[in-house]
Amino acid sequence: MSRDSKKDKFVNQKKPRTGTYFLVGVVAAAIIVVGAFMLFGKSGSEGLTNVGAVDYGSASVDFTAVEAEDANGKIVVDLNEIKNNKTVKFDVQGINFTLNNGTPFEYLPLLAYVSDKGNVVVATSLCEPCSGVAFHIEGDQLVCNACGTRWYLDNMQGISGGCTEYPPEMVQYTVEGDKLIIDRALLENWQPRAV
Repeated sequence: MSRDSKKDKFVNQKKPRTGTYFLVGVVAAAIIVVGAFMLFGKSGSEGLTNVGAVDYGSASVDFTAVEAEDANGKIVVDLNEIKNNKTVKFDVQGINFTLNNGTPFEYLPLLAYVSDKGNVVVATSLCEPCSGVAFHIEGDQLVCNACGTRWYLDNMQGISGGCTEYPPEMVQYTVEGDKLIIDRALLENWQPRAV
């Protein structure tokens, strides 16, 4: 083979398809990012209604008792009461359970509040290990009145105290107009966590 034919063969070799490799790399990276988000990207505030950030300052803020409508398998609370009061509590009668420490209940206490980031959070009003049912807010923290355990308002992550692993359990809800709606069956199926 002559020198010129070797040169032509070398020059005319198939060049790697860098565009194809780039496209495959981009698609693979996108799949990894989406997969990681699905596995690890879910926060405690996912699916919550946002009504605007709140600054509770350093004062202690107690929860205001409100009445919830209990009809047709739904628990309904006026969303405006939550927006205006920032913190509300209400009981759902006829739900019987016993905490693992032996404390019996004939109702399920619930609380709802606007977090410092503006999310409307609904949760059981229970600190299960100590049987606490009353809470208050200090700054960006929810505080159990019985034991003093603290959790962050927006995601219920424990900060300090003896019950940090047992925050009030968040409850799913929907919003229709100015009504916050909880499925009563969801509450009836609620069970205390093992402590």
